[in-house]
Amino acid sequence: MPSRIYTRNGDGGVTRLSSGHKIEKHSQRVTSYGTLYELNAFVGQARSCLIQFRPTPTHETWQMLEQFLHDLQHRLFMVGRDLSTTGTDKVSTPDALTQKLEQLADQLRNNTPPWKPFTIPEGNLAATSLYIATTVCRRAEREIWTLNKIEKVPHSVLTFINRLSDVLFAAARYTNATLGIHEEPAGLPEIF
Repeated sequence: MPSRIYTRNGDGGVTRLSSGHKIEKHSQRVTSYGTLYELNAFVGQARSCLIQFRPTPTHETWQMLEQFLHDLQHRLFMVGRDLSTTGTDKVSTPDALTQKLEQLADQLRNNTPPWKPFTIPEGNLAATSLYIATTVCRRAEREIWTLNKIEKVPHSVLTFINRLSDVLFAAARYTNATLGIHEEPAGLPEIF
């Protein structure tokens, strides 16, 4: 008989951390790594859209972005692991990852037109998926900072998630630019 997907262990509103410690499901720690899982799903959607709308010929930067999103989905599970520990385990999110994100953000930025705050988060389905991932990433960052006020979060996790939102934003703009989609500056339309 195949194993069941449900365990009934959480029916009382309690779950377990990776260390085995019991914790309430509404705790800030669970909220934080739960939001990372939500982000991971949106990153997966964005990656699927990038593949679907891949230009021909495919630019090297586009291919690199697809690979980055694939790798990011795996990395987000490791960041979630860092948040689901009690702080005594080894951190799997090294500081060097933030520097790599900065390099990627710069590379994407160099392949987009100048940005004038603020622009409407619109465009191709791949770009809008990346914009959504950006906003979920920023919410995850707020949740993680709230957790940090209660229990210490590794600094490398805080900087990684902050820089990741920049990369996702730059990726959305790069996607629109590559596909020749103009981003409209934000402003009040006449109907308002």
